[in-house]
Amino acid sequence: MTDQPNRISARQVHHAAHHTTHHMTLDDGSTPVDMTRLRRYRLERVQAELRKRDCAAVLLYDPLNIRYATGHHNMTVWALHNRTKYCLVPAEGKAVLFDYKTAAWISEGLETLAEVRFAITWFYFNSAGRTPERAKKWAAEIDDVLKGMAGAGNKRLACDHLDPHGLWELEAMGYSIQDGEGGVHEHDFVGRLDGA
Repeated sequence: MTDQPNRISARQVHHAAHHTTHHMTLDDGSTPVDMTRLRRYRLERVQAELRKRDCAAVLLYDPLNIRYATGHHNMTVWALHNRTKYCLVPAEGKAVLFDYKTAAWISEGLETLAEVRFAITWFYFNSAGRTPERAKKWAAEIDDVLKGMAGAGNKRLACDHLDPHGLWELEAMGYSIQDGEGGVHEHDFVGRLDGA
């Protein structure tokens, strides 16, 4: 028995790493993951599903979906309950991330992204009585980006989460909003590389 109850032994560490959570860890004997290849594979899966559904793009707000499609991750917990960042993933080509002004550097070098723009937030906490005005500005930018992407003219846009003001503005511009959440989860976008 040791007189230091807050310490764990090397054996306990080994047991925890190799028996309890082995499926979640990499050890020295593991083959390193080729993250560039993994990101490309995931983006291609999302885009194949968009083409299958005849959608120009998917607008993602869920940070887990954004990470899956692009590899980008920043302030995930905050973004789970505040619509402050989003990503437009086209059926062809690279995605456009809309992020915090001070966070653009986090995505530098991410080969899945064509560009990072500053997010226009319009949920009540950030915009209060200006929500309709800010949602209109947001929708105009989404429309502008979509017009510059491959498949311009296709007005079918999948969305994983979209609050009413954004939905209304995009519909007023002629967009047909499709279920992007089901497309991400029902069709097993979250898969494993090489079927492993």
